[in-house]
Amino acid sequence: MSDRTSRRALLAAGLAVLALALAMCALAETPWLLALGLSIAGAASGVACGSAQGELVATYPGGAHRAMARWVAFAAVGDALAPPLIAAAVWAFGSYRAALWVLAGLLGTQAAASFLTRDRGAFEERGEDEAEDVLPPLRAAVASAARKPALWMWLFAAASCTLLDEVVVALAALRLDQERGWTPPAIAAALTGLSSGGVIGALASERLLHYVKPQRLLVVSTLCCLASLWMFTASTSWPVAAVALFFLGLCAAPSYPLVQATAFEIVPGQPGLVQALAQLFVVLEVGLPLAAGIVAQRFGLTVALISLSFEPIAILVVIAVARHRARGGA
Repeated sequence: MSDRTSRRALLAAGLAVLALALAMCALAETPWLLALGLSIAGAASGVACGSAQGELVATYPGGAHRAMARWVAFAAVGDALAPPLIAAAVWAFGSYRAALWVLAGLLGTQAAASFLTRDRGAFEERGEDEAEDVLPPLRAAVASAARKPALWMWLFAAASCTLLDEVVVALAALRLDQERGWTPPAIAAALTGLSSGGVIGALASERLLHYVKPQRLLVVSTLCCLASLWMFTASTSWPVAAVALFFLGLCAAPSYPLVQATAFEIVPGQPGLVQALAQLFVVLEVGLPLAAGIVAQRFGLTVALISLSFEPIAILVVIAVARHRARGGA
């Protein structure tokens, strides 16, 4: 829908439904109503984020890598700011219900602002009739995209990027607690370094793309991810582990934006279609964390952490195959 209608309208609608869903959560007196509110909130957030990301990519044709790097930079800052802001709201208003009402009000305001902001994407500049002439019919567009092996490779790589995000945080915290016996403040400090590295890496990526080709930056950052992950796995002292986690966050930051941007550029002008096809990999996104958990239970946290190397290795393999195909290989 976002490729064939106003992304502004979809964004505003997604934010409005998200605000209503959070209000439902604030009013919930039973776990079933809370679960329903969270389910609706998840779907609405997907619509809002997807349409916003598509508009950002469509607004800067040929600049998907920088646009996605900027997207992830803002997301990383949001990840860092969200916990203390939520804590402040709970402290100021006395309960999580009040905090949910505050969030619902903020998102409702953002929905109104999004609706009143003029789209800058190509759809609105051409007009609906002309846009329908330029874009192929939906069924033909899906069929054409499905016949692009490179698109599926890069979407597979993008789905694997879940491992060096929340999964590595969970496994690292467990290892530092259960196998190293560190105190909660020490663990929190080390994980804060991981998050801080992610923010710095995301911000630096957008600037580095002025001077370095996206694929070269992706290769270097991915190799450094492997080194940082193995350094943390082998560490026995707090300083080494903290430094390794910082560099892991720093080097992992460019992975998702650069991989996803490459997928966008394979099907130019149709970011919504690429996002829709990416949902076919949701089984992988759900299965990889479960697989990491099973490995941790059966073989230990050290082996589980090493298994997270699947993400950087998968990205490197996709890059190698893409380069081979670009040189005329089979």
